[in-house]
Amino acid sequence: MQEKLFQRLRESSASYRSKTYNNIPFDYIYQRGFFMLFTLIFLMLGTFVFSYSLIFTSLRISRAIGAIDHPNRRKEHRVPTARAGGLSFFLAFSLFLAISNVNVGLKISLLSASSVTFLIGLLDDAHTISPFKKLMGQLGGASIYVLLEKHDNPLIGCIIILWIVFLSNATNLTDGLNGLAAGISAVESICLAVVSLFLNNIDILICSLLLFFAIVGFLPSNFPRAKIFMGDCGALFLGATLGVLSSRLVIDGGGIVGAISVLLIFIIPIAETIQSFFRRIINGKDPFSADRGHFHHKLIDAHFTKECATLVLVTASLIFGLIGTAVFFLL
Repeated sequence: MQEKLFQRLRESSASYRSKTYNNIPFDYIYQRGFFMLFTLIFLMLGTFVFSYSLIFTSLRISRAIGAIDHPNRRKEHRVPTARAGGLSFFLAFSLFLAISNVNVGLKISLLSASSVTFLIGLLDDAHTISPFKKLMGQLGGASIYVLLEKHDNPLIGCIIILWIVFLSNATNLTDGLNGLAAGISAVESICLAVVSLFLNNIDILICSLLLFFAIVGFLPSNFPRAKIFMGDCGALFLGATLGVLSSRLVIDGGGIVGAISVLLIFIIPIAETIQSFFRRIINGKDPFSADRGHFHHKLIDAHFTKECATLVLVTASLIFGLIGTAVFFLL
């Protein structure tokens, strides 16, 4: 009797999947069962706990290498603050990705590219290198990823390199308020996880979830009051990692619809970068110079509190992320 009941449930589930959620990997989940679920929970919780526990270590390392962010007219903080907090979620993500069952080739290429980008950012946090040297380092990290992935089409490879470098700097531009870059990146990573589930891409699903929990482990020390900033090392690492995951998602089956979905998910940092670039040109300034005209500055000038400005922009990112995932699912 029980066997017949389970058989009917399986048949009903298969019929339902074929009509609606054909791309969701229920078969994979059903076959691997509780072992896969337990492993994934272990990886996610481990990443969160490790990221959270490394905050104190990141504070000490920041002070030791001189990675301190001093206040000025353009910045919103008022006391010198350590700025190598990205070390915590970089190490947590890297460790638990290394021990996960993600494809070895993706592990090597992703960790190689993100590590180079992270180190360039850490060097800038400690010693302030020139924008040109920082850009060359980012291009080097992105190029390593493309070379290790062995893309047959050189044009596709160049587009991926430009996308990774663009998103690295775009994420860095959003890092202007406590919790802002971390919150937006967390939203983006969870949206990528949802899209990867629809695409039956387990590797990107795991990577995106690990990145999300690594960021969440860092957030309590960065919002609402910051004990430490993520710094360029954290922002560039997040941007590069998200750039790799999103480009891989599109190439592995997302197609044009996937590309549109990705653009919507990342619309806040994309819009921030474009408006900053052209605003500076129009005002006769260096397009790569720092100023006080970002979205969060405009919200503060409109009498929003810093915490409220962060929540407004993270909420906007979430809304566009939901639209992006809905576009992918519906089309």
